Amino acid sequence: MRKWLLAVLALALAVGYAQVNFPSEGDLDGNVEELWDDNHDQAAVKEKVRVIIPPRYALHLTEDEWNLNLNNPPEAPGNWFYDPSNPAPPPEGCYLVPKAVKTLQDLLSYTASGGVFRPIGAYPAAKDYNGDGRLSDDEKGTLYCVNHKVLQKFANDPNGWQLSVTVTGAPSSGFGYFGLADLINGMPMGSVFTNSLPFGPVVVAQNGGPTGGWLDDLIVEGFWFDGSELDGSYTLEVTFTLAGL
Repeated sequence: MRKWLLAVLALALAVGYAQVNFPSEGDLDGNVEELWDDNHDQAAVKEKVRVIIPPRYALHLTEDEWNLNLNNPPEAPGNWFYDPSNPAPPPEGCYLVPKAVKTLQDLLSYTASGGVFRPIGAYPAAKDYNGDGRLSDDEKGTLYCVNHKVLQKFANDPNGWQLSVTVTGAPSSGFGYFGLADLINGMPMGSVFTNSLPFGPVVVAQNGGPTGGWLDDLIVEGFWFDGSELDGSYTLEVTFTLAGL
């Protein structure tokens, strides 16, 4: 008798649950709902997932200062010349460029033709490299000092991004020439070259899609002291700005 009664109660409960209207899938109305499905062959429930990704632009500069004191210029590690098969920029440090190289166009031509940049740790740029007790024309000239840093950028805009550079500071002139080049995977993107401030903004890199995560740019900065510079203390502020197209 007891076993029969338990069986009847179990059947009644099963019929009652079968009449309950369980949801077939979740919704996104802010209420968390429980899903249930039962079948002889298979069972399935469905979940909806919503993710919101905001637009983001981010920059990280690995070095936020460059202190260059011409009382003791940092000598480059060795000779450098442009190699088309390995177009890497000159290592950090200061170089002597012969006095015949006077303008930016002269510098570009000298570099492209394989002209040698000699390491030097003196200002003004003059050194008896061959030890003959004299200074030939290729042993005195312009002092060129180079610094490297990495700028890491992030943009998830599907329409693309652009990186621009603005240079400000005081005094606004007399510091010689300041230059900056942006390279991505060894390829030059854009550059800045000025002897007066303020300068820019100038777009130095851009792309028609997202960065695909953090993208590293090699920033190569240089000062060109050709004799037009004036003694004093100068502070330049270089601002990098990443924005959408």
